[in-house]
Amino acid sequence: MKPKFLLTVALLAAVVSCRKVPDTSELSNEQVVATDRDLAASFSSYSTYFISDSVSVVASNPNDSILTGPLAAQLVNAVKTNMNSRGYTFKARTQGPDLGLRLTVIKDITRTAICGGWWDGWWGYYPPWYWGCYYCGGYYYPWCTTYTYTIGTSTLYLFDIKNQGANHNVRALWGATMFGVFSTTNNQTNADLTTTAINQAFTQSTYLKK
Repeated sequence: MKPKFLLTVALLAAVVSCRKVPDTSELSNEQVVATDRDLAASFSSYSTYFISDSVSVVASNPNDSILTGPLAAQLVNAVKTNMNSRGYTFKARTQGPDLGLRLTVIKDITRTAICGGWWDGWWGYYPPWYWGCYYCGGYYYPWCTTYTYTIGTSTLYLFDIKNQGANHNVRALWGATMFGVFSTTNNQTNADLTTTAINQAFTQSTYLKK
């Protein structure tokens, strides 16, 4: 009985050891799109919408405040195509649309120093001085490495213009935050990633329709 048991354990170990370990780094290659809505909103009560032909930009560079041209047109047209397919009609801002959409790109270049930890060369809690490494000269941390990365996020918000009232207070009815876009050095690639994310935001918001 004992030899059979040992043989079974050995076979199970062989099967487990041969199974391919998933590459967790691949998770960062996938976009994440988060959407939310006002639960009290009746989306079918609105008929028309407006969105600007330019895209707002929030970036480290203060001169980078607006995106225009073909790339902006691609993103805006993606929003229009989805809104039209949901039964809404585009209307100029001066014509009093029921809904207003605002598309923003957040592009932030960040530089940070990561200090090697005292176990296996891995860093500890952030910030590094938590463990006494003010200038990475403490005895816990033997070295520091500077990393540069770009955070690329886009947001799309839908506002109630129809019921804004005399004081022009508008209510956000729906919003989408799209992570993993505008994070490359190729603007066309960034626009394509954002277009895919916009489509996904509408796909997972089935309630958003006339």
